[in-house]
Amino acid sequence: MTPWFVQIKEGERALVTFPHAGGGPSSLNELAAHFPPEVGLWAVNLPGRQARLAEPPRTDLDGLVDDLARDLAAWREPYTLFGYCSGALLAYLVCRRVVELGGAPERLVVASFAAPDITPLLRRLPALPSWLFWEQLLDLGGVPPELAEREALWPVLEPALRADFGLLAGYRHRAAPPLPVPVTVLYGTRDRSLSRGGLLGWRRHSAHRPALRPLDSTHWLAEETPGPLAAAIAQEMGCASVTA
Repeated sequence: MTPWFVQIKEGERALVTFPHAGGGPSSLNELAAHFPPEVGLWAVNLPGRQARLAEPPRTDLDGLVDDLARDLAAWREPYTLFGYCSGALLAYLVCRRVVELGGAPERLVVASFAAPDITPLLRRLPALPSWLFWEQLLDLGGVPPELAEREALWPVLEPALRADFGLLAGYRHRAAPPLPVPVTVLYGTRDRSLSRGGLLGWRRHSAHRPALRPLDSTHWLAEETPGPLAAAIAQEMGCASVTA
């Protein structure tokens, strides 16, 4: 049975990551190199990309959240969740479901994403023809710059991107009690896609007052400032040593 989570880096303190739309485990390789030795990095291993490219992407958000949460709920060692860009929504939903199943991560860290009840969702994007899909995606800055420039990869990336944006498009927020889990919100000070209100909105979703941490970056923190991003996450995890 294919695992839902794969380990990228060994370490005694687990950080379970959810990459940006269309991203697979290898998209975090650069970030992994900046974490201190005690952080063990895991990544969600979704169908339709990289090692699972031959499998059809998941399109049922609720079912996917259930599968991921049930896997994590069986973990015995402490772990932190990290959701990056659109992966923040999936991390939040999985965190909420894990709590409903009687578990809880030590912390939820989200980056480059507004609060789930007010974040703007591109509901029409997944249904557009390929040329218009890429035109709008690039105009919106919906993929990291290095992928945007590699047009030859677009046909390979498109199925996973469509599936992930389709999951987002189908999301309808349902009111729920605040998470009993501390939340950290990381954002780039030059990210024009996020408003202050969108970031502060995460305060409605945790019983602990979320910490907002700015980084000198645009939207793409992991690609532009992997060192400061890894250091900020490690600090929030309570690691004694960090590398910037």
